Amino acid sequence: MKTLQTVIAATLLIMSFSVYADYTIDKGAIRKWRAQDVVITLGQDPVQNTEVACLALTLGQFLRGAGEKVNVTLFLRNDGVSLADSTTVNAVTELCQVPNPNEDPEVPGDEMMEIPLWMNLEAFLAGNQNNLVNCPICWMARVASGIIGDPDHDYGVMDPNVIPELLLGADKVIDF
Repeated sequence: MKTLQTVIAATLLIMSFSVYADYTIDKGAIRKWRAQDVVITLGQDPVQNTEVACLALTLGQFLRGAGEKVNVTLFLRNDGVSLADSTTVNAVTELCQVPNPNEDPEVPGDEMMEIPLWMNLEAFLAGNQNNLVNCPICWMARVASGIIGDPDHDYGVMDPNVIPELLLGADKVIDF
């Protein structure tokens, strides 16, 4: 009986707060004037969950393209570290659905195109390997279990000293 009373009281308390998300009332951009560090984490295997890996990469590019003051880093953990292995990435046959850059910006639409995962990854990196950070513990566990054959990563950085600064300095963390 006491548990039921607690649940009812908590429900009434939650319902009594008036909450408005930014998308329901347009009060302008959220701190768009200020530089923002966004970390996207990926913990799923890009071979088994290609769509999730594609979405993380595409979202990172989309956010970075939203303004000059946006820094987006992809943090690979658990099975997601396979994205730093070129053999794994090149073996993925499922294509990524991405917005078509040739679409006329004056005419809104939903034109999409398909590209391989490796191409989406390289577009996200855009020549800056520091935009991708690999969890060294997760990487070495996958190497030890034979999931990843080469102990050297092909993409990103793998420095355990970077991780605390990356996560503690993030304005936003988006988890996949």
